[in-house]
Amino acid sequence: MKRILRSAGFTAALTLALAGAGLTSASAASAADGETGSIRVCNKGAYVADFAVNNKWVSAFPVGQCKTAKIEPGTTGEVDVTMSKYTGFWWTGFWRTAAEGGPNWSTINTRKAPANQDTCYEVGGTTFYAWETTTAC
Repeated sequence: MKRILRSAGFTAALTLALAGAGLTSASAASAADGETGSIRVCNKGAYVADFAVNNKWVSAFPVGQCKTAKIEPGTTGEVDVTMSKYTGFWWTGFWRTAAEGGPNWSTINTRKAPANQDTCYEVGGTTFYAWETTTAC
């Protein structure tokens, strides 16, 4: 009986965490009339992903989720987009996020994106072989 209750509790917690991640995702922004754009990353990989725009980390998100970050007003030219994956290979520092420089985070790729346009990426693969690609917004 205890095993069933623990399993049900874990399932409920996981469901709430995944639902919350979907609810907190921002919608895609419009970059019309010279406004700043946005960066959107969708995770199709077998890992938790995160990304940063000009070294400002968004927040980790699981497989099947997307996150959008609006580029700060006044930004011109190009922004650096760094996509990372959580590997879970190291026991020490496993609680540290990508923004905190945790040892379990590994960079997938860094790209340059125009600051005045919406740019979308997709990450996928596994912790051993991860890939990223530009997709249509």
